[in-house]
Amino acid sequence: MPKQQREMMLETVKKSLLARTLPTPSIYDAVWDVDAGLVAFTSLAEKQVELFGDLFKQTFQGLRLVPVIPYLRAERLLDETLKPKLQTLNQAGTDTVLDLIEQNTWLGEDFLLWLLDATLHGDGRYQVNQPGPAVDGEEFAAWLDDRLVISGASESGVQKLVLSGPQDRFREACTALVDGKALREAVIHLEKGEDAWRLNLKADRFQFASLRCPKVQLEKDDLTGEQMEKEALFFERMHLLHTGLQLFDSLFAAFLDQRLTDAWPQQLAAIRQRLAQSQAE
Repeated sequence: MPKQQREMMLETVKKSLLARTLPTPSIYDAVWDVDAGLVAFTSLAEKQVELFGDLFKQTFQGLRLVPVIPYLRAERLLDETLKPKLQTLNQAGTDTVLDLIEQNTWLGEDFLLWLLDATLHGDGRYQVNQPGPAVDGEEFAAWLDDRLVISGASESGVQKLVLSGPQDRFREACTALVDGKALREAVIHLEKGEDAWRLNLKADRFQFASLRCPKVQLEKDDLTGEQMEKEALFFERMHLLHTGLQLFDSLFAAFLDQRLTDAWPQQLAAIRQRLAQSQAE
């Protein structure tokens, strides 16, 4: 039998078997904070996100989901005095989400560069400055570690460097950044008291991959019913999720307070100088 005919027969049999097979359901969690107007969805796959967006629009007519990209997140966090500066730096020609993403990649890249410098040369301490469960002014820690993705143009095209595992002095990362490449993705650690959060941040869209909140255990006793215990567990998880987002927003707001000042060019030059020194150490 000719090869082409065998392949056609194989494809026919495959389609016939698939037609008789029940689809395997996929389950994704979604959390809607009605007060904050934020929806968290547990998938970054474009197909799943698009499907969820369509279902949301069909279910809640008149409402639509808009991704919280770096520019829109910054706009939401800033007070009225700094918003004009952000608008001046906006490189997008339109208000479409795609244009705001593609033309303002500097926001996410500069944020990760700033945090890398703070990880290497700062004390890693910040203060809560955004609304949420944590008390305003409460101290927390933030730093980069475990995984960095750096890319940039080279003679052979776009070069991508992935650094995995605990980093010591980030020498490889410093070398690549000094050579003009950009930090596109990194694992951020947040810590407040005994609680710790971990997330993999994609700089272009501010997507949180593999967000890990502090563990919560179901505590059973003779006085509390099983249903009440499960509800308490759920609300504790939501509390920790909300706190983690509050800490991230506070960290990003601390960056914006420096990035949107006239002194940023001098600060950026100092950051690059320190990275060059770390590269040589």
